[in-house]
Amino acid sequence: MNINWVLANNHVPDPTIDLDQLKTCGALWGGWQTWRACNTDNVICHDIGKASELIKRAFHATCNFYVPNSAYVTLDRPQGVRLYEGEFVHDLDHHEEIVALHLVAGVSDIVLLLGFDLSEPEKLSDRLQEHRALNYRNLFRQAILDNSDVQWVMIDHDKEFRKDLQDLENLTQDSLNNVLVTLGGGNNSV
Repeated sequence: MNINWVLANNHVPDPTIDLDQLKTCGALWGGWQTWRACNTDNVICHDIGKASELIKRAFHATCNFYVPNSAYVTLDRPQGVRLYEGEFVHDLDHHEEIVALHLVAGVSDIVLLLGFDLSEPEKLSDRLQEHRALNYRNLFRQAILDNSDVQWVMIDHDKEFRKDLQDLENLTQDSLNNVLVTLGGGNNSV
């Protein structure tokens, strides 16, 4: 059974939790924003400028570093960098989170989601920001729908899921403590 974590870009790890405990359950996937705090195993960078900066600092030698295939030539075809296909046609924030969901779904039976807020959001007064947030929410939901054979587990989410997620049978909740106790004995990382 393949189990992996996806970390929200703004996830701040609990300092009382040893990240190696998480890694005994599965590999960590997330945007480049997660690496410094979490030592993420599989890091996604959708921003070409940021990817170029990280590659110049040999960041791709410290993790499995993913960039869009469309940027590969622009980045001078760096050795050791992994590619993903696809383009965003929707305007949104946190591209890396959506890419991570799709990449991890292809190699997982169970995906543990950490740091995400899937509760009913308040409507934003700025129409552009609301539009971007709605696109993000829709793409997040679609990733779960498109991968119905994967079990998605929200970790330490103490609020009720937003209405558009409540009907998804392959989306559940659990506590971090329970996951570590249940899965912490073996190494299932990819």
